[in-house]
This record gives sequence, C-alpha cells and structure tokens, in this order.
Amino acid sequence: MDNLTCDQNRIILSMKGISKSFLGVKVLDNVDFSLRKGEVIALLGANGAGKSTLMKILCGIYKADRGQIYLNGNPVKFNAPIDAFRAGISIVHQESSLIPTLTVMEAIFLGQECVRHAGILNDKSMLSQYRDLSEHLGLDVSPKTKIRDLNPAQRKIAEIIKAVSRKSTILIMDEPTESLSKEETSRLFNIINDLKQQGMSIVFITHFLDEVKNIADSATVIRDGQIVAEGLSPQVPIKNLVSLMLGREIVELQSYNKLQIGSTILEANNLGRKKEFTNISFEAHAGEVIGIIGVVGSGKSELARTLFGASTQHKGTIKINGKAIQLHTPHDALKHGIGMVPEDRKTQGLILNHSIISNITISSLNTIVRWGIILSKIEKSKAEKVSLQLSIKYVNLKQKIKYLSGGNQQKCILARWILSSPQILILDEPTHGIDVATKEQIYRLIRDLAANGKSILYFSDDPKEVLTLSDRILVMQKGKIKRSFSELPSEDILLKEMIEVNNEQQ
Repeated sequence: MDNLTCDQNRIILSMKGISKSFLGVKVLDNVDFSLRKGEVIALLGANGAGKSTLMKILCGIYKADRGQIYLNGNPVKFNAPIDAFRAGISIVHQESSLIPTLTVMEAIFLGQECVRHAGILNDKSMLSQYRDLSEHLGLDVSPKTKIRDLNPAQRKIAEIIKAVSRKSTILIMDEPTESLSKEETSRLFNIINDLKQQGMSIVFITHFLDEVKNIADSATVIRDGQIVAEGLSPQVPIKNLVSLMLGREIVELQSYNKLQIGSTILEANNLGRKKEFTNISFEAHAGEVIGIIGVVGSGKSELARTLFGASTQHKGTIKINGKAIQLHTPHDALKHGIGMVPEDRKTQGLILNHSIISNITISSLNTIVRWGIILSKIEKSKAEKVSLQLSIKYVNLKQKIKYLSGGNQQKCILARWILSSPQILILDEPTHGIDVATKEQIYRLIRDLAANGKSILYFSDDPKEVLTLSDRILVMQKGKIKRSFSELPSEDILLKEMIEVNNEQQ
C-alpha cells in the first residue's frame, strides 16, 4: 500500500460516546462517529434524529454532556465555534448564518480578512479572491450587495463560498443543496469532488436521498439519537435508507383524490413587480390546489411574497371574492384571509427567540385575547391540540422554537395557519429540508385543507410533488407564466416546460 493510500485511509476525526440532552430529553445517546481523510460521508436521519446536534457539538456550538472528540488521534475540546474553526473545521448551516447587514464580501471574509501591515484591510486581495470563488461556484452578484438582498439560493452559495475559502480539513454541509437549482447542485458536487481530491473530509447531511449515490463514499444513518447503520454503500436503494431512518417501512408516495372545486376566491390580474415578474394573471378557487412551479430565479417566490403583502409596489390588481384589495403589508393579507408559509422559515416565518406556543398562536390572537389579555389556558389548549394533530415533537410549549428541528419548526408554521384558518394559504417550498415521513404528512394536510374549502397556492421547484398534490399547474419562467395545465402532464413534460426556454423569452 503506497503512502497516498495510507494517508487517505487515515481516520482524522473520531467522536466517541457522545451524549446530549435538552431539558431532560436525550437527543444523542452514546454516539460514535468517525471520518477518514478525503472521505465524503452522507449523514442521514429523519427530522429530530440528532444529525445537526451531533455536528453542532463537533463545531463547538453545543457542548456534549458526555463523550470525547479526537482529531488525528488527539483529544480536543471546543468551547466555542472559533475553537473548532482554528482546528480546521467549518460548517455550512442549513439556515443562513450570514449577517444580513454585511456585504457579501464582508460576510465571506469575516474573521479571516486579508490585511496589510498595521492591520489595514487589503480590499484588493479580498476582491480578487471573491471574484475567483464566486465565478467558480456561480454566485453572480456584486461583492457590495448586502446579504439581506440575496435570495435564499444566493445566500446558500455565499455560505458555501465562505466555508470553502477557509481551506479547512473538515467541512460539514447541512442540507447544502436546499434552494439550489439542478445546475447549481451539479456545480456544487463538482466543487465537493475537487475538495475531496485535495484531501478535505466532508460530512454531507441531506434529505434528498437520491443525492447520496452521486456524492458520498458511504452513508451513516442516525435514528432517535443513536447510530443505527454506518459504512453503507451509497448504492443502497432509497427505500432501504428510508426504512433505516424511520425504523419502519413507508408506503410509496400516493396520489390524492381531486375534489370538485368551488367558487373563485382569488383573482390576480396583470401583476408585475420591477424585474421580478410581469403580466401574471390567474384565478384560484375554493377547494383547489394550484401548483406554481419554476426553477430558482423564475420569479415564483417573489410572486408568493407579493400575494402576501410582503413585497409591495407592484402593478396590476388583486381581488378577493370579487372585491379589489390593496396589500401593503402581511397584516393586510391576514385581514383578507390570506396566510403564508415562506421559503425561508427562520428569517421570514418564525420568531426564533420566542416560545413554540407564541409562534403557533401569533396569527390567531383574536381568539385567545380578552380585554387585551391573553387567556393562557385557552392558548395552551389550542396549541396542544394542533401540535398533537401535526405530531410536533417538543418538551414544553414554552421552550424557544429555535431549539426544534427544522421539520418541527415547519410544522409549527403550518399549525399557526390551521389555527387561524385563512381562506387562502400560500405555501412557498414548504417541504425544503423535510424528511420523507414529514413530507407525506404535510401532503395529507394540504389535501385535507383543500377538501375543507381552502384555496391553496403551492409554490415549488419539484415536479413530482406538484403533480402529486395539484389540481392545476402554472409553470413560471423568467418572471412570466409560461404555460398552464388544467390536465396534469407527465413529469417529463413538466420538467421540460420548466427548463426549456422559448425563443420569445430569450
């Protein structure tokens, strides 16, 4: 065996007997995990299984209650993320950790700025590095653009650029392809392969199980805080991985019975906003699920935000039950019976430092307030009932929602709208970062809401789930409705319509 092969087989990371509890509930139970030099491991598990917690312990964000971390055979202790960073460990978080008020270049080089003598920033050097990295990873924005002005896909790429720029020995990627197009995902995989060839070791956390065979050397499955399988071939069938993740078999994704639709609730006429979208016209009916599909940059998320009053200064008219309305704020939308699950739940859908119960009941305070005082018993009863309905996992309703897994956070936003019961519900990529069992639960909920007369606008870039859920489909491309399907097409035809550009749109 040559020296290179020996080096590649060397274990550089070992986590031994890691245990962690939150509020008395054990999240990790005696977990062992190891990583070799130049290896890509797919770390898989359902929402709340403990994947992110294990990696946050490795990065110094959380402290383990028990256990030891070894780097290159030496015991280490990380009291803060900066300790892990200095030891050569970087992470791309599932949700953006970039500071919104910084420029893209400032955020990427924060903590690793290029400096001249006397501590003066070397902007020229940073700009040169930024241009090389952004071109390599496909981030086509000015270095002076504020993080808050990036869309979710651009923020994700900026996070990846920041991690790659640190030249770490271990890189953790938590749902890195969420919000990325197929082209961006393919480009990311090429980057990962390049980093692997350079000797970097990568932990790749994903709910998109079809990605495992394309990028991983092996897979490890964690369930209920314990490792249940490791060293799995990336070619293991997806249904077998799902069974390991859930501890049971899961039925194939089902089609839902389409119901008789009712009267027109929403009318959008010639909507347009800046360079985001133009000439958008459609109707939505009671009991109907309209799938609005398009790739990243098609304008669908911008349209969703406009329909909820979160993006103003649009052209055209919006009518509810035949009456023209003005939506200047989300509060206006709420008054007219419109609810929304946004694409970015942490920055747009949740108040992270507030409790679970307050996040669930915030849009239905009129039902639990008397004389300006929240009736806590009624609030608790309503929140407990809807949490049980959606199988939300929590210790106490008063715990901060930021400590829940991504899937349970998403369920809390859906619980909010079940309580307030809007007549129109806008769902923008509601299953991003969600495991297969939770997806199926959300699908059933959406069809149940439609069966009860709600009008659902389902924005997604996934042809399979749109075809599963929708009564009708609108395809968006370059800010316009390219095609409308009253009869559902095949998945191939729908995908073709999403990515194929007509001559008049070029």
